Amino acid sequence: MIQNTINYIDKQFQVQITSNEVYTTAGICFSTQPVERNLLIDIYQPIGLPPGTRSPALIMAFGGAFHRGTKDDDAFEVKGSTNTAIAEYCLEFAKRGYVCFSMDYRLIQEDPDPGKTISISSQDYVPRSRVDEVRKIMNLPPADNLTLWRGIEGAIDDGVSAIQWVKKNCDRFQIDSQKIAIGGWSAGGRIALHAAFAEKEEVAAVISISGYMHPFDMKRCMLADASTPSVFISWGTNDLDYVLSQGPIFQEYFNQVGIEHIACEIQNASHFYPRSVLVNDSSGFSGSFEESLARFLKVALKIN
Repeated sequence: MIQNTINYIDKQFQVQITSNEVYTTAGICFSTQPVERNLLIDIYQPIGLPPGTRSPALIMAFGGAFHRGTKDDDAFEVKGSTNTAIAEYCLEFAKRGYVCFSMDYRLIQEDPDPGKTISISSQDYVPRSRVDEVRKIMNLPPADNLTLWRGIEGAIDDGVSAIQWVKKNCDRFQIDSQKIAIGGWSAGGRIALHAAFAEKEEVAAVISISGYMHPFDMKRCMLADASTPSVFISWGTNDLDYVLSQGPIFQEYFNQVGIEHIACEIQNASHFYPRSVLVNDSSGFSGSFEESLARFLKVALKIN
């Protein structure tokens, strides 16, 4: 029998971490000599839940302009500001009673197989400003739009595979299959949005921490119906140009079509903000960014 999650969610649990499980294999070196590599996932499980409990699940994808970062560490210090690593979000939400997963995915310089499905309608819909900057930091040559598009399409497919793997393992991890969320920061937020909406992999909630979807694809993919997940979107008032411009577009569109959401514009924040930053979200909540996320998940996953 499934226990009512209101009895335990948000209590502070100890966490068991299982690292580097293979959740799928996927192609790299697509344009030269294709090979497959294992994609890995880390599992964060709360210890001591009530017997018979089925927990909500949170799958998180790291950021790094699809070029850097890992499932273990994607915290970057830029001009005195540092974002919270996805692995840390997984740890903190596992302490709250969620089974959390930090997923690996293929990076652009690995030359991923983009797969057969199309999430981003045009190569021209891939914003370049941050990618070009990161490639310079990494001493990589400029990349054309096709290379970037192929890499991002591959990463989105990996997000879909991670969701499917978690669904297949709901019994193993004692997860409520109706209470699965996917999210991420920056590139990870883009993976989450596209996996859920463009690829139509069913989840109950999506978290986009300074993520992005081109407005054309937003209107093409994000349609309100009975299976539409709730969405959490956040951005800083000093965020990346394309993230900053899109935040209000998301919010206006969600209001127009009736998609349940929380929007969080963070004053004086860049693209790199911690979970402790103070926010005022669209629900009227004032407090830490992490608590805004927690409140969203409780409503979106129907934890009551």
